[in-house]
Order: sequence, then structure tokens, then C-alpha cells
Amino acid sequence: MLLQHRMDFWWFPHMWSHMQPHLFHNVSVLAEQMRLNKVFAQEHGIPTDLGYAVAPHHSGVYPVHSQLYEAWKSVWNIKVTSTEEYPHLRPARYRRGFTHNGIQVLPRQTCGLFTHTIFYNEYPGGPKELDKSIRGGELFLTVLLNPISIFMTHLSNYGNDRLGLYTFESLVKFVQCWTNLKLQTLPPVQLAEKYFHIFPEERDPLWQNPCHDKRHKDIWSKEKTCDQLPKFLIKTGTTALHSFLSLHPAITSSFPSPSTFEEIQFFSGPNYDNGIDWYMDFFPFPSNTTTDFMFEKSANYFDTDVAPKRAAALLPRAKILAVLINPSDRAYSWYQ
Repeated sequence: MLLQHRMDFWWFPHMWSHMQPHLFHNVSVLAEQMRLNKVFAQEHGIPTDLGYAVAPHHSGVYPVHSQLYEAWKSVWNIKVTSTEEYPHLRPARYRRGFTHNGIQVLPRQTCGLFTHTIFYNEYPGGPKELDKSIRGGELFLTVLLNPISIFMTHLSNYGNDRLGLYTFESLVKFVQCWTNLKLQTLPPVQLAEKYFHIFPEERDPLWQNPCHDKRHKDIWSKEKTCDQLPKFLIKTGTTALHSFLSLHPAITSSFPSPSTFEEIQFFSGPNYDNGIDWYMDFFPFPSNTTTDFMFEKSANYFDTDVAPKRAAALLPRAKILAVLINPSDRAYSWYQ
């Protein structure tokens, strides 16, 4: 019966067998898993052009798994996704959106419905907790305080006691009764355009260290390690200090960039948009995570406004080294 009414719904892909994308390091293997979904949809006449997708357990969306974004674009032409994890799950009021690799990521909210919440009388804390959330509580305040809200329910919420329908029908009625809000809905691509029109400052992401949030670390590829990130940055006096430090056997510099005068220039310019996977590729795996020290040098970190904030977010425990000399001597050095 559901397939008979397939044109009455907006369909979006998840992952075949609920596989988590961060477990796939190979883009082609990940894309093949997605094609299983797409073939099923095409065989049953289910539309596949919504441009929106979500990942199981937010895996690969944030922290960014670059392979997921590449596979999404190649298989589904995805333009929009959503997550509860950026920058962190809690506090919910701090969730934000960002863009990466041509895909707009919207902040998703929680509604208290999970795969196991299927009976009204067995709702965690009792039915009164659900009704309290709807009628002036957390769910109501989420809609009230966010101009754009995105929620996700589960198939099981529409069987048994149909808590998915009950929750949101009750919420809409309560909002219409007690507020002057006008509720509207838009398809995902138009919704993303609307969101970033309201919050244009959120387009640029702020990458954080995946190992400093347990939830983030759990959905980050096991083939990646934060030990590959640098333990200190050189901001000025870069050439001389880099040469001296590189003589020490336990200190390793980043690989030279082929495009920006050997310096990575990650925190100070457009390279930042490439994400931390791109950044980490410039560093070798440390042979000893306790004694080995990774570092990088980029002279323009010193005079770029955004560099300190970005570096502090990704490398909150890193040291910053700066060598200051007489400005006239520095000018003469540049002249030479």
C-alpha cells in the first residue's frame, strides 16, 4: 500500500542495512552500498531527486568523513543533509549549520522519539513526559526558539501507537492555539537556502578536534587518529626555526604543500574549507604517539584574523611558537 502512495511522499536515502559511512574508507565501496538503495528505489518507481540525505547515527556528516560527501554527490547528487552533532549535541541551542564540499548541512533537532519509543503508555518517564514536552515543554520551545526546525522520526514511530503522528499533530495544534506563529514547510534544498539566508555567517565551518567529544570520536573512522595532528605551530620566524627543529629526531614537520610555497596555510585561507581530512594528509602517522612531535609552519597565521580561532578549535592543546625580530631586519630579509 505504501508503494501505491509513493508519489505522496518526499523520499530521501539513508544507508543500505543501516551501515555507518565512517566504517568505509574506500569511496567506491561506500558508493556501491548507496547504489543498492538507488536500484531498489528505481525498480519500485520511488523518486530519487530530492537532493537530501541523512546518515545513520550522523556518521560521517560531522565529524566530516570526506568519502561520504564524495559518494553522496556522485550517486545521489545530494545538496543538503542535517545533523545534531555540529558543533556538539548539547547544549541543543548551540547547534549550527555549515557547508562542505558543495553540500549544505542543517542543524537537526531532537523530538524525543526513537526506534524503541512505540507505545504511548511505555514512553520513558510515562505518557505525561511526552505530553509535557509537546504542550509548552522542550519540543514546543524548540519550535518556538528556532525559526527553522528539522526533526527526524523512525518507521517504528508510525506503527503500534503511532507516536510520530500523535506527537507532531499535537504539537501543531498546540502551536496554532497558543501562539501567532505561522508554520510552513519547504523541500530540503529550498529550506537550506532559506536557512543560510537567515544565518549567512554559519556557512563557514569551524572544525573541532574529533577526539575531544566522545560522541564524535565514536563516529569517526578508526583509520584516522588525532595523533596525526600537529602539537605545535610556528607562526613567525618560520624558515629558520623550521630548519633547526627538523634536526631533532623526534620532531617531524608537515609535508610541503605543492601549491602554497611549501606551507600548508590551512587556518588562514581557502584551504580550511577542504576539512581536516585534507589537513591530516600533510602529516605522517607518528611512530610513537608519546614522544613524537608533529608541527607545521605558516607565516601568514600571524596576521590573519580567523587563524587563532580556527587553530584553537582544532588544536586546543597545541603550542604556538613565534620568533620576533626587528621589523627593519625582517623587511631586509624579505627584500633579499
